[in-house]
Amino acid sequence: MTKTSVDIQYFILKFLLSVLAAIPRNIFIKLAVPIGYIWYIVDRRHRTIARENMRIAYGNEKSPQTIRKLIMDNFVQITRVALELPSLMKMNQQTVDSYVIYEGVEHLNAAIERKNGIIILSAHFGNWEAMVRSWPLKTSLPCNGVVRPLDYEPMERLQAELRSSTGGRLIDKNNAKDAVIEVLQKNEVVGILLDQCASWYEGVFVPFFGKLACTSKGVASLALLLNSTVLPVFSFRQKDGRYKIVISSPMSIIRTGDFEKDIMLNTEQFNREIEKNIRKAPDHWFWVHRRWRIIDIPDKHKHKLENAKLYFRQHGGIV
Repeated sequence: MTKTSVDIQYFILKFLLSVLAAIPRNIFIKLAVPIGYIWYIVDRRHRTIARENMRIAYGNEKSPQTIRKLIMDNFVQITRVALELPSLMKMNQQTVDSYVIYEGVEHLNAAIERKNGIIILSAHFGNWEAMVRSWPLKTSLPCNGVVRPLDYEPMERLQAELRSSTGGRLIDKNNAKDAVIEVLQKNEVVGILLDQCASWYEGVFVPFFGKLACTSKGVASLALLLNSTVLPVFSFRQKDGRYKIVISSPMSIIRTGDFEKDIMLNTEQFNREIEKNIRKAPDHWFWVHRRWRIIDIPDKHKHKLENAKLYFRQHGGIV
């Protein structure tokens, strides 16, 4: 795609988004229900992925009818997040309180006093875009978000502009290590969504809803090496249409003296924290992502998965 082509498509997208932003947010919130149901009906692939994921996560805890209703609600919530995106263009210091409310800011203030940098542990849950945009406005701190660039360049350019327009900064996931260390050493905030399936060479196999999932070891490594504070932060949709951004107390980092073991144990407890919040509002999570898939492990490295299975079986885990 040429630069001219990218520019033209970017300006068209930006114009369309601006037009949609003029429509009251409540209209899109209402439209999310029928559109979400239609998506559920026509998109067999993602419907199947969500159902398989929920069966892994809940097993016999929930009936097939309950799981079906949760999946439909989940499709509506994901649709709602997408439809709310244009209205986020209007978020600023004067309007931010009509989008979000914050709880637990005292945990953030205490973490700032530690002066070792702050890692926000979160997930594709609730409305993460509203969280990213509102954070600098509500906390007066820029949030350096680690993100994977979109494959469609015009939309990536627009999304990056939207995410950073209130004071946030983006760090490309593909070249994140040095940049993340630098901002943490400056006692700044780094936001990481830890709920995506990681490649075998950049993650560790630890339980998530009782089944091994390859999870990035980045948060654990940074917390252990830099002694940074890890704060869980999740957004919950409220009845009035706003999102409550809940900042929880800091995670206690496990240190046994064995660095590799500590990475595994801390990553496991991060997954438990994410799972705990998903259980509070199951329709809020991104169930259409194939979280438990195993991505192309070379034969000579398959022992990592087998060792993880053995370890968690020996310690009472269900893998």
